[in-house]
Amino acid sequence: MATQIAAPARRRAAGEGSSSARKITLAGFEVDAKLLLNFANSFQLFDFEVQLKEKEPAPDGHAKPVTACLLPLNPAAVAGLRNSSWFLPGRTLLYALGNWSDAAKFSDLGINALIETTSRLSLRDAISATHSLIGRGIGVHARVPIVTGASLRAEGIAVKGITRNLGPGGIAVSLSRHASLPDVVDLDFSLPGTGPLSLRASPRWYSGLLVGLCFEMSAATRPLRKWIHEYSRLGT
Repeated sequence: MATQIAAPARRRAAGEGSSSARKITLAGFEVDAKLLLNFANSFQLFDFEVQLKEKEPAPDGHAKPVTACLLPLNPAAVAGLRNSSWFLPGRTLLYALGNWSDAAKFSDLGINALIETTSRLSLRDAISATHSLIGRGIGVHARVPIVTGASLRAEGIAVKGITRNLGPGGIAVSLSRHASLPDVVDLDFSLPGTGPLSLRASPRWYSGLLVGLCFEMSAATRPLRKWIHEYSRLGT
């Protein structure tokens, strides 16, 4: 049985019915009911109407795909997700509860946002990083939110990190520690459905431990561009 989460009251007060809100279906695996409801309510801040979906398949055996899923990064929850009939890799947005180490264990899953605490701010930030994709997918210049382990190497420096988003021209990586990076670094990471990628990139901006890197265009970026193209319907 599904539960409907209404659109924000401020929209209705302005004369807009809930039918004008964007509608999504949200599922949860091994998630506390109160946490799942808080997460669903957080979507209201971005003018979404949310339908909560039970993880069990439909009686006719033909479960419809869902827009987004919230799950903790543990073997039981991940196994349940992989075996579900409605999960579509590269289409269903994945919001994962865990830390960097947990995310590294399931780098092939296609995690779109890592939620390291269950505070309302963390839930809202995860939705903020992904909400624009729902209903229209990845545009030509948009970035794909993706969480996977990364390693930066240059001139005797080696720093581990975790990716936050990427596009055909660059990537944002959260570093494990502060580091003074040179003008060019070698970046190693992998994406769901691809082998290891090794690209040369230049740091362009910093925000705390988050660094934005610009790729050097070469034949090595072709698998990346192909992956982004095939991933272009994320959230639709």
